[in-house]
Amino acid sequence: MDERRRAASEEGSRQRVAFATKATPLVHHNSLDAAEPTLSELLTHFARTAVPSRLYMLLQFGIPFALDFGIHGHWRAAAWGVAVASLGGWGLLDRWLFTTPAAERRHDRLLRYARVISGAIAVALPALFLIEIFLRLLGNAPIS
Repeated sequence: MDERRRAASEEGSRQRVAFATKATPLVHHNSLDAAEPTLSELLTHFARTAVPSRLYMLLQFGIPFALDFGIHGHWRAAAWGVAVASLGGWGLLDRWLFTTPAAERRHDRLLRYARVISGAIAVALPALFLIEIFLRLLGNAPIS
C-alpha cells in the first residue's frame, strides 16, 4: 500500500514539474485568437455562474412590474417588465439544464424549448423598442 502511494506521489510530482516547466506561448494583445467573447457567451457565463437568487430576483421584479404597468395602460413599460422576467427565466432554465445531470432530468425537451422561448422574448422585446426609438428619431428629422 505504501509503495502504491509513493509511486502515485512521485508520478504526481513529475506531472506537476512537467506542467510547471512547459513554455508558455507569447500572447499578442492585437491577435485575433484572443477575441472578446460575444454577448451570448457573456450572458451564458453570467447565468451559469450567478447566484440563483439574483436570477429569481429578475423574475420577482419583472412579473409584478409588468402586471402593474400593464393594468394602468403603460404597455411599453409592461413589455420591459416581461423582458426582464423572461431574462430571469432563461437564466434559471439555462443554469438548471447545465448543472443537472442528464440522468436526473425529466421533460428535458420541454425545458429546452422553454429556455429558447424565454431567451427569444428577452432579446426580441428590447430589440423592437430600440428599433422603434430609432424610427421615431428618423421621423422627426428637420426639413432641409
